[in-house]
Amino acid sequence: MLIYDSIVVGGGPAGSTAARAMSRAGLKVLLLEKEKMPRHKCCAGGVPRKVNELLDFDISPWCESPVREVVFSWLSRKPQFMSDRSLLGWVVKRELFDHLLLRRARAAGTRVKEGCEFIGLEEDGDFVRVSTAGGEVRGRTLIGADGARSRVARLLGLARYTQFGFALETRVRVPAAALAERRDRVYFDLGGVPGGYSWIFPLRDCLDVGVATRRSSFRGLRKCLRDCLAREELSSEGSHSIIRGGTLAFRVLPFGLMKGHSLLTGDAGGMTDRLTGEGIYPAIRSGLCAARAVEDYLDGRSGLSAYQKLIRKDLGVDLLLANLLSRFAGAFPRLIFDLGCSDKGRIKKAMGVVQGELAYRDLFFKKDSSRS
Repeated sequence: MLIYDSIVVGGGPAGSTAARAMSRAGLKVLLLEKEKMPRHKCCAGGVPRKVNELLDFDISPWCESPVREVVFSWLSRKPQFMSDRSLLGWVVKRELFDHLLLRRARAAGTRVKEGCEFIGLEEDGDFVRVSTAGGEVRGRTLIGADGARSRVARLLGLARYTQFGFALETRVRVPAAALAERRDRVYFDLGGVPGGYSWIFPLRDCLDVGVATRRSSFRGLRKCLRDCLAREELSSEGSHSIIRGGTLAFRVLPFGLMKGHSLLTGDAGGMTDRLTGEGIYPAIRSGLCAARAVEDYLDGRSGLSAYQKLIRKDLGVDLLLANLLSRFAGAFPRLIFDLGCSDKGRIKKAMGVVQGELAYRDLFFKKDSSRS
């Protein structure tokens, strides 16, 4: 039986990025994706500029719309515009963006099996036995990148570290003039979703409208979405749109990310930003960390436990601060809105975080110029 250097479960941004990096380093990699790509993923689709700086290829040709302005509002009133002359990022359709990353992994040498569901795993000495709908495979390491409700995490007993939220989205067709008016802008609205926010992101042919909450037990989310559409006068256009849901996964600190020969990355490791709901950047960054950890482990330079140290260094402080800030924002949403949008200095810092020039830690501590 062929033994892979690494088996990656999940073909989203974390899994595809990790697989591509390892394949480019000369490792034998198998990626298992239960769906046939492209497949839909509930996500606002915001990609900050810092994502392009992590990758070694330009993603902009595959993006739906550039972002140069962020608009915050309270119940669709009192809009506060955060403008910047430079590019802040892009909006993507996740089904197309994820497919792009998967194709890049395949082109780098990763063996990709789509429509192949992961069933289970078992440690077998120096290897991991992985059972799938298509049979059994073996690998020297395994990377769980199978989303917020990760089966890998559950089987490893590591899901207990994760907290969950939920989101709903719909794509709304609007007249060309209305779409052009919202071009280059992303909208966040506070006050209408307990423990969360609503969003409007422009795509090439429609608007992506959604609501997200950090409360896993909140049941009124569909009404929050209907109310948002009504306030924004999008109800008639969106009344027949398909509404899709998705789970958000958070961790206070990046603990419990590895066991035996297996690692968790991206949503499977609860690395979504709890304040903003951003998951693409931490997914790609953690995927690169996982690839580096596997390469070092197989070369005998370190143990797999070095992965958790890499994550704590790269993302740990920011995930903790995002968690703390999100709890404050959930308790005092109006105060956060009033304070955050009333001071030019705070606005400038917020824009720096969005662009990737600053991290959350830089809002509280002196920026370390050596941090990559």
